Amino acid sequence: MEIIVLGTGCAKCKEVYEKVKKVVSESNVTANVKKEEDIMEIMKYNVLSTPSIVIDGNVMIQGKVPTEKEISELLTMNSNQAKKEMVKQQYSELAMNSDLLKSGCCCGTNPTTPSKKVFTIMSEDYSQLKGYEADADLGVGCGLPTEYAGIKEGDTVIDLGSGAGNDCFIARAEAGESGRVIGIDFSTQMIEKARKNAVKRGYTNVEFMEGDIEEMPVPDNTADVVVSNCVLNLLPEKDKIFKEIYRVLKKGSHFCISDVVLNGIFPKEFTDNASMYAGCIASAIQKEDYLKEIEKANFTTIKVERTKTVVIPDDVLQEHLDEATIAKYKAGNVGIYSITVTGVK
Repeated sequence: MEIIVLGTGCAKCKEVYEKVKKVVSESNVTANVKKEEDIMEIMKYNVLSTPSIVIDGNVMIQGKVPTEKEISELLTMNSNQAKKEMVKQQYSELAMNSDLLKSGCCCGTNPTTPSKKVFTIMSEDYSQLKGYEADADLGVGCGLPTEYAGIKEGDTVIDLGSGAGNDCFIARAEAGESGRVIGIDFSTQMIEKARKNAVKRGYTNVEFMEGDIEEMPVPDNTADVVVSNCVLNLLPEKDKIFKEIYRVLKKGSHFCISDVVLNGIFPKEFTDNASMYAGCIASAIQKEDYLKEIEKANFTTIKVERTKTVVIPDDVLQEHLDEATIAKYKAGNVGIYSITVTGVK
C-alpha cells in the first residue's frame, strides 16, 4: 500500500503526515508513507483543499485533519469500501466547488479547481422540465429518469444519490403538495446543499437524508416510485442496491433508473483511474449483467425505456489518462451507453 500526504508544508499538513506514520507503525498494515509538498504535483490529484490523504492513487480524505481512528479505518477498508469512500470524496468536492467555496489549503492557498468535465459528459438538458431549479442541477446525470417514472399526484418518491436536489424537485412538481419526496445521499456536502435549496424555495414535502443507499434509512414498503440518475453504477456491489430498492418499494410499485452500462471490457489501467471511476465510466458493468442483477432482485416487467450512446471526448481522455492507456481504450472499441430502465415489485 502506498500512502501520500498532500500538503504545501503548513502545520496541519505536517500533523497529518505524522499521524499517518504513527498509525501505520502501530498497525499490521504494510505501507509506504510519503509526503508531497510540490504544488505542481499536488495539482495532478485534482484536490480542492489540503491536507489530503491519497491511498494507492485514490484521494480518500481532503481538507481536514482526520483522527487516528479515521486513518486506521481507511487502512483496513476492503476494496469495495475504498471505492465508495473515493466516490464520496470526489462528489463532496464537486458540491464544494459548485458553491465556489475557495477555502483552499489550511495555509491559505488553493492548489487547484478540479475539472468537472469527466462528471458532465453524459448530462441531459433538464431546463424545460416542470420543477427544474438551475442551482440544483450540477450536470452530473446521464438521463432523465423522471420522464419515464410515471410519478402521480400524492406519490412517495425516493431519489437515490440525490445530489443537490435536481431530480427531487422535478419529482415534487409531479407528486404535488400531497406527495412526499425523499432524497438520499452519502455526501454531507451534497445533503447540506440540497437542504439549502429546499429551504430557499419553501418546500415542506421534500426531505434529504444522509445515508448509504445500500442500507437506506427508510422503512420497508415506503415508496411508490424509486428514481436514480447515474449513481448505482458507482457502487461496487450492484446486487445489494437492487435488493434494497425492492425492500423500500411498496408491492406493485416501480423504479425508474438512468445509468451507464457497457458492451466490451475496459483496459485495467482505465478502470483503475479514480476520476474515470467517479465519473460513472470506469465503474460501469456490462449491460447484460446489469439487467440480470435487476432480475435476481425479483423485479418483473423490466424494460429499457431509452438507450443513448456515450462518447468520451479526447480532451477528457487526455486530461486523465496517459497515451498508452488511451490507445488501449480506443483499440478495445468498448460501447458505452446510458440506459433508462424500469421494473416493478
